[in-house]
Amino acid sequence: MTNYKITRPLSGDARLRTLHLLPVLQVDPFDRVTSDAISLTVSVSWLDVPVTPDSGWIIRQPYPNQLYFVGGSDDCHLGHLIPLGDDQTRGEVTFHWTVAAPNRPPGHFQVTHRLDLTFETGTARVYSMDVANWWSHSEFVSQERPIPEIGRNCVSRLTAHGLSPLRQAEVEESVRAGYRHLAIQETLALPAITLNDCWTVETYGGDNAVNALKALQ
Repeated sequence: MTNYKITRPLSGDARLRTLHLLPVLQVDPFDRVTSDAISLTVSVSWLDVPVTPDSGWIIRQPYPNQLYFVGGSDDCHLGHLIPLGDDQTRGEVTFHWTVAAPNRPPGHFQVTHRLDLTFETGTARVYSMDVANWWSHSEFVSQERPIPEIGRNCVSRLTAHGLSPLRQAEVEESVRAGYRHLAIQETLALPAITLNDCWTVETYGGDNAVNALKALQ
């Protein structure tokens, strides 16, 4: 695991409205899941075809906490940046994970995580599904916790156990054809932020992520 620390500061905002998709899967230590055992597809309600980076979705463990797998690309190790329409205020994002976890019966998992997003009004043009970017707007911020904590955001999980009761999520589980299926339906409002607030993308996203953010200016 490589821990990326980017020190070059960004300034300004994006030219166009932009959504930072951040597919994150959290596992437990005893799951013994590896990145090559995970596949991901992503769809958004306002596009007719799945969202796929040019390199395809690449699964990595960019965070210091190795229980988190993140879908990214060659250009950004943390998620993917896609355009939003000027007048778009709502949209649905779906992460569909397929996971082989041989140490966890039944051994194969499918997670469908649907997020009903609201894009709040504001002067900035960036919306991010990363908790670090909207930490100051969340119920978790306090003088005792001034720094973002990985895991507070709306991550996918292999089982319903561990989902925070504070999340606005409905979860259904079933076992069919040798797969455990987990369906998560969640609502989330994203504030408008600037590129300066993309702390986690800049810190853990790799050099290419910084270049991608700069290209949005």
